[in-house]
Amino acid sequence: MNQLMVGGKAISVSNLDKVWWPDEGIIKGDVINYYIEIAPWLLPHLQERPLVLTRYPNGWLGKSFYQKNTPAHAPAWLRTFPITSDKGRTINYCLVDDMASLVWVVNSGAFEIHPFLSRTEDLAHPTCMVFDLDPMEKVTWEHICETALAVAKGLELWELQGFPKLSGSTGIQIFVPVRPVYTYAEIRQIAQSLCQAVHTALPGITTMERSIAKREGKLYLDYLQNAMGKTLATVYGIRPRAGATVSTPVTWDEVAAMQIRPHDFTIFNLRERLATQGDLFQPVLQLKQSLDHLLASRK
Repeated sequence: MNQLMVGGKAISVSNLDKVWWPDEGIIKGDVINYYIEIAPWLLPHLQERPLVLTRYPNGWLGKSFYQKNTPAHAPAWLRTFPITSDKGRTINYCLVDDMASLVWVVNSGAFEIHPFLSRTEDLAHPTCMVFDLDPMEKVTWEHICETALAVAKGLELWELQGFPKLSGSTGIQIFVPVRPVYTYAEIRQIAQSLCQAVHTALPGITTMERSIAKREGKLYLDYLQNAMGKTLATVYGIRPRAGATVSTPVTWDEVAAMQIRPHDFTIFNLRERLATQGDLFQPVLQLKQSLDHLLASRK
């Protein structure tokens, strides 16, 4: 057991030489170092958001488990946020607002981090509308890019901007920052309308069918992702995939070229991309787009 001083807080870190990616030779210490180096870009995207963590104590190939409730052995300085379910159960979600909290979380094995779409100050109103384009067995990468561009076109017609990122797994995720004054139900209503328009334009490769058995291998347009407690992997977060891939923002020009792939960016080259591109997801933190004109037309 080693001690790290991070932001004036002592953190016990363990098994730093434990291999988490055998084929790549990536050890736990490498992953912690990645998150320390990436923290200035990552932390603003986690600020004040309850987190769902996925822990991989034996590396990405080992058994994993979700963790919502913060364990009792967490340090006293680690901030948490209680949320009580409709059934009366209270879960103390972890908050990661500084580097010390980030290091503690990753040391626990939780290198995969999923933040809420809303912040603790106003949990009922998300700051983004999201579209998660995740392929089925018959869907090609070209299909994913084509669908993403159709979403972008629809957003443009609605006078909205969306920002794409590679999931780091198999697909593309699009974040549409909005004013945090709309309910999840209102956000979901808008997302459903756009998904329906995209499906009408691309019926051969997309589906709105909720039943997996009836999707015929098409790309599912999941507007239901816009709901309280639903989460997506954080931008700049490591995914449990070969190569230690990272969920990375991309430009619409890169999507249109269809040459980028989810496995293109890893803990080995993400910092180089940031040095040349900067934080392409910065507008997701800054823009507060109105949906008033869209909601008014549906009343």
